[in-house]
Formats: sequence, C-alpha cells, structure tokens
Amino acid sequence: MQYLDRSELRRLFQIAYDSNRINHLCLLTMFWSGLRVSEALAITGTDICDGQLSVKRLKKSKATLHTLKVTSEVLFDQSPLLQLAKENPGRLFPFSRQWVYQFMQKYGTAAGIHEAKLHPHSLKHAICVLLYQETHDLNAVQDWVGHKSVGSTLVYLRADGATKAAAAVVGLAL
Repeated sequence: MQYLDRSELRRLFQIAYDSNRINHLCLLTMFWSGLRVSEALAITGTDICDGQLSVKRLKKSKATLHTLKVTSEVLFDQSPLLQLAKENPGRLFPFSRQWVYQFMQKYGTAAGIHEAKLHPHSLKHAICVLLYQETHDLNAVQDWVGHKSVGSTLVYLRADGATKAAAAVVGLAL
C-alpha cells in the first residue's frame, strides 16, 4: 500500500494550489475525508451544511460526516468548499475520474513524488496512516472512512509497521 507522507502532501498541495484551486480543493477534500475518487466526484453543494461534509460512501462502506478543516494555512484549508457549496447545489467537482488521475500525476510529478504513489487513493491511505499514527486506534480510522469491517482497516496497521521497519533498518549498524 502506497501513501503520501507529510512532506509529500505539503509539496503536492502546494503545486496543486499554485496550479488550479478547484483541483487543489478536490485533492484536499479527498485527503481530509479519506475519499475514493468516485466519492469525491459525487459531492454536491447540498452535502455541505453547517461546516460539515456528509459523505455517501461506496463499496458497501458506511456514510460518514466530517467537519471541514478550517485553518489559516491555505494549503490545508477546506473553507473554500463552504462558498463553493453556497454557490452551487450541484456537483462541486464536475470532472471525470480520469481527469483526477491526470492532475494527480501532473502535480505529483512536479512535486518530485515517486510515481508509485501518484494515484488518488494514496490520499485516502495517507489520512488513514496519519490518523492511526496519531491515535493508535484502528476503530478511529475505521469510523473515519466508514469501513464496516475492521479487517479492511488493518492494512493501515501494516503501513505503520513498514514505516517503523524502514526507520529501524536506517539506524542499524553492522
């Protein structure tokens, strides 16, 4: 499983922000809410109310409700979604899955991110790994992304283990 680390997220979001604000907002929303591409593209203005995003999950996952991340750091601020939703009750990101893959590749390449990580699902993996590292609670991750089974969430525990193993190998002296 490939995911973006904090440094890669910052670089990706900077390039996206500088290139196209709506594309940036799409990627940012996918990250903060742990969305699949199809879930992000299905978001409408009516899904946003009182600073929260209601997500209709796919693949038999449970629907989730996420408070939008509002911060003074523009690269990670979702508040533009509030205005976008106010102006448009319809689809907020009116483009195709292929288009999301293309701009993810374009911005990620410009940000110097390894090509193996340049797929939109790596954003979902990134928030899940960060949540697990922060909370050490698989249930928190499971609830955030709407997994019905904790078995689907266990992959993020493995990612944390792989990160720890890589750090240990770097520190090994022979």
